[in-house]
Amino acid sequence: MRVCFETLIEQKRLGIPSGLQREIRNTALRLPEVDRVGLRWSKKNYPNGYTSYGSLSELHRNFTVFDRLRSALDPEARSFSRKLGLKVSGHELVLTSLWVNLMPEGCYHAFHHHPRSVISGTYYVDVPRGSSPLRVEDPRAPLFMASPARKIQEDLVPRVGEIILFESWLRHEVPPNRVKGTRVSVSFNYELEKN
Repeated sequence: MRVCFETLIEQKRLGIPSGLQREIRNTALRLPEVDRVGLRWSKKNYPNGYTSYGSLSELHRNFTVFDRLRSALDPEARSFSRKLGLKVSGHELVLTSLWVNLMPEGCYHAFHHHPRSVISGTYYVDVPRGSSPLRVEDPRAPLFMASPARKIQEDLVPRVGEIILFESWLRHEVPPNRVKGTRVSVSFNYELEKN
């Protein structure tokens, strides 16, 4: 038996200093206080929660704390691209967007993918016990046609301080958060830019 065209996902501890972890958390939790545009966007597109995706999606360019996070993410994204076997000669893998997600009880993010990006991922800042996983979908699912029923989704349970990296075409969602605490994460996209 052979496995062909496997879908690689990397989940691992990022290993940033605890002081930086606290600073990221504190900054993320305070963003809604200054981001009126993001609050309006979130009300329409991110039910019951807040994301800076629609307003402040380049946090690494605007906040030193998130640029320090970018410095830790860059080598991980490059390493993951090598594991994927991506051919990037003449191009550089560059973090182009980075945003905060606050998911209190009842918040969810429906299935989606990240067009125009190569590698996407999330860094987990605060994950209350029992909060929502990251759910990924088998990319072959639309092609199964007359195939008998089979498992087409996988739940990845994140832990504080971990990153999950995947190719940007992989459909994923965050089911409704069923616990009282707020799930705090920072998501990001990497694109290829010519050298």
